[in-house]
Amino acid sequence: MKKCLLFLSAAVLSLCFWLPGSYAQAAGNPVIRIGLFYGSNGLPAANLQNVSGKGSGYSLGFYNQDAGNSFVPLMQVSQTEITVVKDKLIYISGEKDYSDVATASYRAVIAPYHLQTDRSFGTWQQAQEFSQSLGQDAFPAYVNGAYVVRIGQYRSAAEAQAEAETVAAQAGAVTVAGGSETCYTVTVTGESTILFELDMGGTPLGIQPQGTDAQTWFKGNTYYGGFQYDRVNGNDLTVVNMVKLDDYVKGVVPYEMSPSWPVEALKAQALCARNYAVNSQGKHASQGFDLCNTTDCQVYQGTASANANSDRAVEDTSGQYILYNGEIAEVFYHASSGGSTEDSENIWSAAVPYLRGVEDTYLTNPIQWSATLTCEQAAQILRDKGYSVSGVTDIYVSQTSSHGNVIGLTVERQGDSPLVFSKEQARTILNSSSQGVSILSHRYTISGSGGGGGSGSIAINDQMVNSLDGLYAIGSGGKIAGLDSGGITVITGSGQQSLDTMTRTANASGSGGTFTITGTGNGHHIGLSQWGANGMAAADFSYQDIIKFYFTGVQVGPA
Repeated sequence: MKKCLLFLSAAVLSLCFWLPGSYAQAAGNPVIRIGLFYGSNGLPAANLQNVSGKGSGYSLGFYNQDAGNSFVPLMQVSQTEITVVKDKLIYISGEKDYSDVATASYRAVIAPYHLQTDRSFGTWQQAQEFSQSLGQDAFPAYVNGAYVVRIGQYRSAAEAQAEAETVAAQAGAVTVAGGSETCYTVTVTGESTILFELDMGGTPLGIQPQGTDAQTWFKGNTYYGGFQYDRVNGNDLTVVNMVKLDDYVKGVVPYEMSPSWPVEALKAQALCARNYAVNSQGKHASQGFDLCNTTDCQVYQGTASANANSDRAVEDTSGQYILYNGEIAEVFYHASSGGSTEDSENIWSAAVPYLRGVEDTYLTNPIQWSATLTCEQAAQILRDKGYSVSGVTDIYVSQTSSHGNVIGLTVERQGDSPLVFSKEQARTILNSSSQGVSILSHRYTISGSGGGGGSGSIAINDQMVNSLDGLYAIGSGGKIAGLDSGGITVITGSGQQSLDTMTRTANASGSGGTFTITGTGNGHHIGLSQWGANGMAAADFSYQDIIKFYFTGVQVGPA
């Protein structure tokens, strides 16, 4: 992730609702499950390398969720580079490229079927010793609570059965095993050599690196903690980093805030990240983990961008949370408020006592931005989102909050009633990657024309307005009367016409009009403003000061 601060957490914590009473309890430094590859990004194989330099090899086993995700070791391997593959036919090409589809140049195959001896063993060392006595193609496995030995690699059950008699002459009675949707195979990276298999009827495989403060390389990043592999629906591997809470936060802070920023700002960020992690445990439970590694939760990419500054921020705040009435608060953050944060009920749903808008006094970067779109682009965006729109005639801000943020956006349609978008939709409804439109925050104004005036077809003191409704005029004798666009007529070259009809007709004819949306800020405006925290830290405020400024009535301390 580039360290261009304009992109810091633009959509961080895209959670758009508050669940009343959804407080969490934390104990010590728990292990949490972070999804790295899952769903459509699941992998047929996953390479690991122990790069800590303070140990070597891995422990293989599983994580006991009923005991706080504690690791249960079943076997140890000395190799520093291992690869986990699903129990299907896997092809190796190049140096370390794995696929479940045969390539034109594959050089090795990991086959899913084996012959399993009828003997069981009390320890992995006993199973290992017996497998070594049988030759290089035998290996230990842990199957349904017992250690066994498996022999050979075969592409099909029939191929394995054809060899059963020959193998039994050396190993004793054997049966065909493998090809299981709940089996995990651990191999030497780049080779077809199998080190171990686990098949416990659905229990995911766990791997823990050996060595003090060990770090493991995986897919270009390094991580603390261990890894869990789950074959959701019996197919590709879901890869999960099993990591202690503080080590997880160390992998979040430098991606959500520049690690070069003042340490007090980083401490405030660490508290927000820790609160979010604890409150969100189980968010992705249906996929086999707690949180993902993207902005849907929090950006997490391991240790690569961490430095002494960001690590210190986490270590100095270890065990501390943002509390409200003694409970862990559900807090949020964004890149820049542009001038003021906002009350939670004006953006999402319920009023939360500690999510109150504040003037962002120390904001160092309001993040100025603009976006342009035509009437036709707006109409297409709305159609793409399921609205019936034959044409757009006008777009204008129809409501702002007491903090100056837009919480109401109106789009006038040809031949139909206006569409009014409130709260979060006032920021998101016109966003479209296909149309190249991005409204970054709730703090903006709209200028331009839909053809007959755009965001206002009547000028009063050079300010365009949408109608005269709600305004007043002083008549003869000082009489004050309310105005109604529908009741006012003007004399034109075509004769007397209703002012309301004129403005709407002018707008309707302006299908090629262009609007410019100009704003400041980046994000949803709720909670901590990262650039504001940066400014407060630079002004010598502590992280406790920063937290209490952005979250009304909270405390900082252990849960």
